[in-house]
Amino acid sequence: MPHCQACDRSESATEALVARGARLTELRRDVLAELHHAQKPVGAYDLFERLKSDGKASAPPAVYRVLDFLVEQGLVHKLQSLSAYAACPNAVTPHEAFFLICRKCGSVAERETSALAHLTAAAEKSGFAPEHLVVEATGICAACQGQPTA
Repeated sequence: MPHCQACDRSESATEALVARGARLTELRRDVLAELHHAQKPVGAYDLFERLKSDGKASAPPAVYRVLDFLVEQGLVHKLQSLSAYAACPNAVTPHEAFFLICRKCGSVAERETSALAHLTAAAEKSGFAPEHLVVEATGICAACQGQPTA
């Protein structure tokens, strides 16, 4: 059987969740696995339909609750502009990231940056207490432009 990197990432994410003392339910594990195996971000209802067809979910609200929990834990990102979710490729280490969304192929790349800390600091300096910061850039990825990827 070939080695599956998505399975490895999903297993690392579930281990991180358990290490944090959070309860790992079967549905949480299934949602993480689906998101890690997805090639692109997945909408909550599409995710529910996938899990339902496999007999793993019975109601959309349960999937929404799991997604909210996984976002809160930093294991999943909600892409606001797409109304979709993507598994964090580096869920073990807390980090600041932004997202590059290709409008041609639908791929999403997560990039870590310290620049988001500057945005948070600027907000705090003005007396605002940010709870969640999402930065998304929409454009055309290198592959769709026919350029080599970095």
